[in-house]
Amino acid sequence: MAQLTHAEQIEQSYNLAMMALADYLTHERDAAATVERLIRILDRDALRDAITEVLVDSCVHPRPAADTPIA
Repeated sequence: MAQLTHAEQIEQSYNLAMMALADYLTHERDAAATVERLIRILDRDALRDAITEVLVDSCVHPRPAADTPIA
């Protein structure tokens, strides 16, 4: 299985969380089960590492402001 990039890991977790919420809204799960599922999705070392790497990268390599001309 291929290794996911940090952005892909974050996107995958987002998609899983949205599916958990959709299951709750369609009454396939109760609130407690939904919260437990969301915690399992969000409480992953790989997700925390991916978010940290993205944040560190954005601080080390900031993007130019939208109104700044690129030379």
